[in-house]
Amino acid sequence: MLHQFVKFQKLSTKIHFLNGMLFLVFMNLGYSQNIPKEFLNGSWNFKIDPYSQGEKSGWQNENLDTASWDKMKVPGNWDLVNEYAEYAGDAWYSRTFKVDKSVENQQIRLIFQSVYNDAKVWINGNFVGENHFGYLPFHFNISNYIKFGEENRITVLANNVFRKGAFWSWGGIRRPVWLEITPTTRIEFQHIDAVPDLKKGTANVTLKIVTSNVSNEPKKIRFNINITRENNIVAEGQLEATIPPKTLKYEVKWTHNLSKSQVALWHFDFPNLYESTVSISENNKVLHSISDRFGIRKLEIEGLHLKLNGESIRPVGFNLVPEDRFTGNTLPFERIKEDVDLMKSLGATMSRLSHVTLPKEYLDYLDEKGIMVIEEVGLWGKDAWVDPNHPMPKEWLQRIVEYHYNHPSVVGWSMGNEIGKEIDNPKVKEYVKSAIEMSKKIDSNRLAIYVSNSAQNNPEDAIQFANISAINLYGNWESGVDKAWNYHKKPVFVSEFGHNLNSENPNLGKIPIEKMMNAMRNKRYVLGASIWTLNDYRSTYYGLSGWNTPPSQNRTWGVVTTFRRKKRAFFELQKEFAPISSLKISNLDKTKGKAEIMIQPRGKFDIPANVLRNYQIKKYLIDENFNEKEEENTVLKTIFPGDDSLSIPFQWDVKKITNGIKVVFLDPQGYVLLEETLFFSYPKKPTIKKIYTSSKEFRILFDNSTTGNEYYLKYQQDDSIYTSAKTINNFIDIKNNKLVPSKPIQVQLFSENNFGKSDSSDSLKIKLNESELPPVIWDIKRVKESLFIGYTVLPTDYLFEVEYGFEPNNYNHKVTTKVKGVLNIPNLPQEKTVYFRMRAIKQWGFASEWTAEVVSKINQ
Repeated sequence: MLHQFVKFQKLSTKIHFLNGMLFLVFMNLGYSQNIPKEFLNGSWNFKIDPYSQGEKSGWQNENLDTASWDKMKVPGNWDLVNEYAEYAGDAWYSRTFKVDKSVENQQIRLIFQSVYNDAKVWINGNFVGENHFGYLPFHFNISNYIKFGEENRITVLANNVFRKGAFWSWGGIRRPVWLEITPTTRIEFQHIDAVPDLKKGTANVTLKIVTSNVSNEPKKIRFNINITRENNIVAEGQLEATIPPKTLKYEVKWTHNLSKSQVALWHFDFPNLYESTVSISENNKVLHSISDRFGIRKLEIEGLHLKLNGESIRPVGFNLVPEDRFTGNTLPFERIKEDVDLMKSLGATMSRLSHVTLPKEYLDYLDEKGIMVIEEVGLWGKDAWVDPNHPMPKEWLQRIVEYHYNHPSVVGWSMGNEIGKEIDNPKVKEYVKSAIEMSKKIDSNRLAIYVSNSAQNNPEDAIQFANISAINLYGNWESGVDKAWNYHKKPVFVSEFGHNLNSENPNLGKIPIEKMMNAMRNKRYVLGASIWTLNDYRSTYYGLSGWNTPPSQNRTWGVVTTFRRKKRAFFELQKEFAPISSLKISNLDKTKGKAEIMIQPRGKFDIPANVLRNYQIKKYLIDENFNEKEEENTVLKTIFPGDDSLSIPFQWDVKKITNGIKVVFLDPQGYVLLEETLFFSYPKKPTIKKIYTSSKEFRILFDNSTTGNEYYLKYQQDDSIYTSAKTINNFIDIKNNKLVPSKPIQVQLFSENNFGKSDSSDSLKIKLNESELPPVIWDIKRVKESLFIGYTVLPTDYLFEVEYGFEPNNYNHKVTTKVKGVLNIPNLPQEKTVYFRMRAIKQWGFASEWTAEVVSKINQ
């Protein structure tokens, strides 16, 4: 059974009136951004507890000897370690730390940014609290449990059994842990409302500042406020107040009006940010300060229009599962950055991005780059929490609103996903109604919705209580949006859409994106759409036909793989999500060195359809070595939906040796949204690197080239000539039942671009034999002292073996595992290059061939 978050200490809450206004009070579980942090990251002692006997056996005790326990990284997921790759249940973490005696009169706060899912915490054997929201931060005041100047033991019991949705329950202390040492009077958080007056061009900025005083004395405090943009002060202010003793929440308010010259609106193309820094002082001594960024923007529903800063937008976006197979769901910044940058390059502007709560660092980067998101209380399907009287979803909503209030990228709150079927959730209407009322009460400036897969079939769906009809569609895309509109007369945002799983093979990863988008376009009541999903993700979910997760445990909804390799679907979707309808090079005259670049804007009710300001065209020449040389950059005039096509000249010096031209369409931040390349010569001749054979099929490996877009194979046995399908991979698998194992096969590889095909590779002769093909290695990743290897898994694979070493062809180490899809070679010297090869042991005991040697260089 799940319980509410337990706070170990109860103090009073004070509501303070300033300027005649009363402010809402609710539990703060945030953390301060600017004070020094004593991180407790690193190697912790770790032990699984599959029979849940640890607490009874005293594993939380201060003097427990944990020397025999395993080691586990924090932040990290135990599922990334081969031995625990499929473990679900209780697991214990323990380590020691010191706190200097000089701070024994200060407040010591222990901060966890996230533990999945359920956590109990002890300090020196004393239970201090628990948390049951695996994607939310939490903290405890541990001042009374610390032995200053001595070793202190922290023990955490984590459990990852809790699961919602089809994604993996990554277990462990998944985000950073630290100590915050502050005075007993401190700032808890600030909430910033920045509301523009679009007619006047001004903006009203209101700060609600919440402080605490856990001392036994009242504190007379001065508040100093600085609002800056691009390091320039735009507003300053001061307040004074006396905070009573033993007060957890004391609120004050400050308001300022920014002039027109001081206002720069936040927009997905122009994500202008401000920073509010608040410090508190006593007797001219600064006690504590925090800083938060914010943006000035206005998102509103006006009739059938979704308006950002007064201008109609028709956005597109993605859902994603925030994880990968190399770092789990720990979300290091490189994972955040790559995923957001990928979405921006695919034209993303708005989505209900994730079913799980994202960390502050993720939203910070969304703020910086400009993608609007709706954060969600993670209820899904048949769920006992769908009940207006259940405390958990209320607390979840309350906490995410408090944590994420200042992020301009957050434009709404969702009360749950696909919970609308009353046969599963009898109290869904009461729950959605009460949750949306609560959302509007604690944050009146954002959308309040729930995401439905039933609104298109139910005229009485709980969507009636939401600002918009946010619906999920997997098939029947056109009739789905039509029915949702006809039943509810609310503008429709398609929060998820898709068809079937595609493939973890990038060459086979295709989706009917044009068909799906065209079914929803040019309908005034359809505001926009967000596809499921950006990325493949780990899962064992078993669904209907076409929805079953492959043996690799990589659930293949994405347009990129779990390793972020781009599938064919990526490039198909980039065209459909681009803010213009098309980009083409026409009227080419190579002898005169000129061509035209044709841009076709979107229609008024297309999806997407937005006003485009300061977009750019970059022009490149492709030289004799097939290197791209930038020629010119053109900033385009403002493009409005429904505008006529644009023509831009492209001229170059014909004396230059040119193998082609390329044009790219960029947004104001420099993200490439579309590109078009015309080669003037054939691709370079490809080279076959390796051939594997078995009794029924063969595989060729080769290096991809920038001169060719696709590759194909011609092969001949006797008088029969065959041609393979084209691929974007660096290998081709051939399985042809007409081939005779005893006879030679002649193979030739070709590369192709728009100009034509290359000369063939050197012709090679092979024969099928009794061997088995090795796994395909999709990707490798060095993460500190670990090497992660991603590979194919067949239903007939029993085990996987990797031999490795630190010199070419010298393998003096071996790993054998049943782990599917990705394995981890741990404890590697970070400064050394690793050489390895891999094979599969089939279920009948026969081993496949070894792969060719793979080299993992430092920082690869």
